[in-house]
Amino acid sequence: MKNNTIEIIEYDKKYKDEYIDLNMKWLLEYGLLEEKDEIIIQNVEREILNKNGKVYLLKKDEKIIGTVALKSSSSDTVEILKLAVDKNFKGLGLGSKLMEKAIKESYELGYKNIVLYTNSKLKAAIGLYEKLGFKKVALDDSHYEEVDIKMVYEVEKFLK
Repeated sequence: MKNNTIEIIEYDKKYKDEYIDLNMKWLLEYGLLEEKDEIIIQNVEREILNKNGKVYLLKKDEKIIGTVALKSSSSDTVEILKLAVDKNFKGLGLGSKLMEKAIKESYELGYKNIVLYTNSKLKAAIGLYEKLGFKKVALDDSHYEEVDIKMVYEVEKFLK
């Protein structure tokens, strides 16, 4: 009998195909897939984990239904990237749970600032980010072609 539990776990390579599938689906759905995304997604160990990053997976029973990653940008700044929730599980607050985990982890790892890059097509995600305290700032050279919004979060706010 399945216990129907949902938990956030750290990345395990046995879930690599599900991680790739989740991220590719949403990027393709919104027409946002670009070469840099494919490189990061297909090579998650090399591009994120081996560079002091973290990847969290949302697991329901034995199925991966969500993911979020942290990638170190500098000694005091981390980037949140590749937030995805299976479309069959949207609207249940799971994106919030993943983002809260990423924010908490950023604080615990000693980062002072969190940054994320997104696209204005992703209205629900932007609403979530704003609700959690992210603020839009001037866009810099993000190295992503499809990015048109940069948002930042000061980790000290997490303590209040």
